[in-house]
Amino acid sequence: PEPAVSAALARDLDAAMELDAAGRGLLAAREAVRAREALVRSPIPGAPAIGGSWRTDLRGPRMAREGDLEVAAPVWLPGQRSALGATVEAGITEAERRFALRRLEVAGLLRDAYWAVGAAESDRRVALDRLATARDIARDFERRAHFGDISGIEALLGRNEVLTAELAAARASAAVDLARTAYRTLTGGPAFALAAPQAFAGGMAGVRPEPIPGPPARISHPALAAAEAALEAAEARVRLVAATPRENPEIGIFGRAQYGSVTEQGVSVGLRFRLPLATEARNAPRRAEAEAERTRALAELEQVRRVLGGEITQARIRLAAAQQARRLAAERRGIAEQQLAAARTSFANGEIGAFDLFRVRQLQLEAQAAEAQAAIALGRARSQLNQAEGVVPGG
Repeated sequence: PEPAVSAALARDLDAAMELDAAGRGLLAAREAVRAREALVRSPIPGAPAIGGSWRTDLRGPRMAREGDLEVAAPVWLPGQRSALGATVEAGITEAERRFALRRLEVAGLLRDAYWAVGAAESDRRVALDRLATARDIARDFERRAHFGDISGIEALLGRNEVLTAELAAARASAAVDLARTAYRTLTGGPAFALAAPQAFAGGMAGVRPEPIPGPPARISHPALAAAEAALEAAEARVRLVAATPRENPEIGIFGRAQYGSVTEQGVSVGLRFRLPLATEARNAPRRAEAEAERTRALAELEQVRRVLGGEITQARIRLAAAQQARRLAAERRGIAEQQLAAARTSFANGEIGAFDLFRVRQLQLEAQAAEAQAAIALGRARSQLNQAEGVVPGG
């Protein structure tokens, strides 16, 4: 594994997250929840109100006058403030963990794009190797045809192979440009991982392998953390509903001034108290909604645990298969290289013809391409295992 590539992928991931709409939305949602802390710190559970009234006798403005002025404010219910504070804290935690999960999801997209570039680069290397060898063989054919060792038809085989290799190389180069463009689209331009000197070195670059995690129930995975946070937030809402069986009581202080032809003249001060009553018509739907949310969050948590365990097991199987395929492909290419070298020697000695040489050459090309694909598949399998384990690049 190449630490430089892993660190470069982490930088590209940071750039991608700055552009990701879902991630920015989660950060904004976190700040919206955090803003509710102002209510928790407030001495009253709402805004105070000022009210008043004025009236006069219809006999004239100087016969009887009366004016009221009132200042009122809601009052916290027992346990309401702490329950509300718990929902705010749980909401902030949930938003942060969902952001971490979104970061892992974007990392998965970035890893896929990274290895798509790797696969395209690998195909281009194979195509360029094929072109170089084809040109070398074509020059040999032309030289031997000039001296009459082989026919002109056989010499055309070399020229045809060169043209075919040039076409394949052009297509492979275009595929590399397309893959790199797709990668830069995710990051908004930066491509530090693609510029790293170790990038796609032998198909093993990318993200370092992580140690085997524990049982699924103890996996430190952003999806599991987000599901747990969602359950904690749902339980906090259940407690808040239980702590608020009625609307907040309200206390008000009022002053009254009376003048003119009235029973009592002067200014008086009074206290007014309003206590809403608890009713099932109000509380039953709120309890049911909160319980439904908790049930859904609990079911999602259990599902995430099952799914993560299965994904990690599958990723390990794919990695083991990729390791074996890489080893076998390397052995196959080694044998094919030996066959090609022997065939070229035999052709130079006149023991085989051009058609036999190109059949051996085709086998070597297939083995070379298969070995390159196996190398990239192994790197991709390692990234997929890290993805299943919830490990982000550089983390």
